Amino acid sequence: MIIRDGNGYRVLHGHLRLASELSLRQEIVVDVPGEGRIRVVRTRQGDFAAAGSQRLPILRH
Repeated sequence: MIIRDGNGYRVLHGHLRLASELSLRQEIVVDVPGEGRIRVVRTRQGDFAAAGSQRLPILRH
């Protein structure tokens, strides 16, 4: 589960599944409560949520 947390998104649970999916693809789509569907993109700088033209960090801790 991913939620909006200030200027980013936080992974509440499902860390291993997210990592597994992103190891197979560089981009996945997830549902975020209250936000709708967002794209999660893996880059060399880390994982980001791409919502429209914005790229917000995925916070894991």
